[in-house]
Amino acid sequence: MKDRQDIDDIPDSEIEIEPFNAPVETDPTEAVEEGEPYFPPTDPVVRVDEQGETRIAGGFGTGEPLEQRPVTAIEDVPSDEALEDLVHRALRLDASTAHLQLKVGVLQGVVRVQGLIEDEADAENALAVAGDVPGVVEVIDELSRPE
Repeated sequence: MKDRQDIDDIPDSEIEIEPFNAPVETDPTEAVEEGEPYFPPTDPVVRVDEQGETRIAGGFGTGEPLEQRPVTAIEDVPSDEALEDLVHRALRLDASTAHLQLKVGVLQGVVRVQGLIEDEADAENALAVAGDVPGVVEVIDELSRPE
């Protein structure tokens, strides 16, 4: 945007002083009809702790390292049990998969993801999150889809 003194020679009808003064569109259907961009809300995943307090589950941590690392037989390669815990944690902390009821099994770094999902987007998200965990060799899709 130009400074005020640089726009004195431009007619007022061509100057947009406040380009973002309209409220943000919250209805995706209205945004499509009006040709406006729509960004859905992305709230962090929250959990209730032992005292009943709501806490943010991930994404906004302190950045401090974990107190204990999972024990592994080979350095820098998590055990199957540790890898299963890491995949479960990743699925619980990701906003796109936190609502899904999934089972995870791991054998020699190969992850099997099981559970009932509502649509293909849920399957893609779950498989992608599981596959992004360090140490995962392969992800096998055993998800049940509605008929």
